[in-house]
Amino acid sequence: MSKKVKIYICTEGKKCPKKGSKDVARALKKAVDTQDPDGQSIVVKECKCLDLCKKGPAIVVMPDKVRYGRVEPEDAGAIVSAHLNGDDPVSRLVIKKKD
Repeated sequence: MSKKVKIYICTEGKKCPKKGSKDVARALKKAVDTQDPDGQSIVVKECKCLDLCKKGPAIVVMPDKVRYGRVEPEDAGAIVSAHLNGDDPVSRLVIKKKD
């Protein structure tokens, strides 16, 4: 993998934290610790609003520019695995441009 994958999750906006984004962030970090224990390939970063409030909890994965919405803690392992292994994004959670 040439570039480190960064998973940004809104934990400081107005709506995502109320919808459980802190729990999702914890689950993502746990999934990364399990699947990429040395932390060389993927990192989770908590951030401010991603302008996806209606779809929260919201995540943006870079450099792939994949946007996920309505993410639950149970989805963390699948998201991390998909981007760590270069697989297709988790389609049921992907926010399409016109959504």
